[in-house]
Amino acid sequence: MLLIGVKNTGTQTVLADGIVNIGSVYRKYCKKNACGVPAFARTANDISLQHSGIYHLTATFVASAPAAGVVTVQLLVNGEVVDGVFASETITTATTELRTMVIDYYVLVDKDCILNTESTVAQTISFQNTGVDATFTSVVVNVDKVV
Repeated sequence: MLLIGVKNTGTQTVLADGIVNIGSVYRKYCKKNACGVPAFARTANDISLQHSGIYHLTATFVASAPAAGVVTVQLLVNGEVVDGVFASETITTATTELRTMVIDYYVLVDKDCILNTESTVAQTISFQNTGVDATFTSVVVNVDKVV
């Protein structure tokens, strides 16, 4: 099994419709394919899944908000919203109330034939705050390649 775990335990303010910073790698077991491409590539805001297969994603967010409202974190794949894959919590006491949200999902990475050459079409995952402005104090994202 290949895996990557990233976390950000620094406090970050994410405005409505902003992208959540997922942080840095804390665990990783990764292999390269025959072309020398690693299974995972990461930036501060996303993880690219670069080998074909099925990946299990679990993301945990701890957040508060400077004003009462609903904090919602939405999964994006290649910058596009994945319908129905979000987590939300209602904040009633601004600033001091912490809520934990979890997203659990399977992502398919397919192969394709491009110019008569088999190629993997990488999928890049990221998370967007689609609710009220929020302050995230912990973000943990774990991805396992299961098939």
